[in-house]
Amino acid sequence: MPQPRIIVTASRGQDRTEYLDALREAGAEPVRLEPGAAAERALDGAAGLLVTGGVDVDPAAYGAPASPHITEVEPERDLLEIELLRSARERGMPTLCICRGLQIANVAFGGSLIADIPAALGSLATIPHEVGGDDGRVVRGLIAQHVVAVEPQSRLARILGATSVVTGSRHHQSADRCAEELRVVARTDDGIVEALEARFTSPFWLAVQWHPESTRTLDLGASRAIFASYVNATARSR
Repeated sequence: MPQPRIIVTASRGQDRTEYLDALREAGAEPVRLEPGAAAERALDGAAGLLVTGGVDVDPAAYGAPASPHITEVEPERDLLEIELLRSARERGMPTLCICRGLQIANVAFGGSLIADIPAALGSLATIPHEVGGDDGRVVRGLIAQHVVAVEPQSRLARILGATSVVTGSRHHQSADRCAEELRVVARTDDGIVEALEARFTSPFWLAVQWHPESTRTLDLGASRAIFASYVNATARSR
């Protein structure tokens, strides 16, 4: 049986190796898609959509003023991913969104974002959402303090087989006002949104704020379970 073909979004020249490897490991055929592509044409023949991490979402995309905390945006990618997400919904296409993917999905369906978590929360920012390593780079593995509480009746809880999970984290933006067509199913103790699911009918729709592609060998199977559940849904829906 042919492997399900999954569209994977990316900025021009951006390394997507971890995402592609995670999908292949789960039994899918990933196809990279960069800004400049035609969204509708790209989804023709695809079994699923994976919206990945990257630079900040442009505040203009959700009607907010520019922020001094946002220094790099990619409006062309914002527009492409918004079109892809809306079209995938209309097609009933299984969709998985990761990190920036969660943020642009919330924007695509009418929500807004926190431009910068430390600035917004101030002294209430008690959970690290981005940690620097000894080498000066952002830590890509698990962060012990970054514990995500998951709604018991959610799809995510069923996938994980748990209502609490330690994850990685490397972001300074997050969902603020949740889009009406989505619902929050996970948060950290400081209130930051860590996962969204669809209120509309879909064979699979999940957005997570952390990076399961980076922690597949570190979290006792939780990250692999997300990719396996997603790819299985794409295979069933073809």
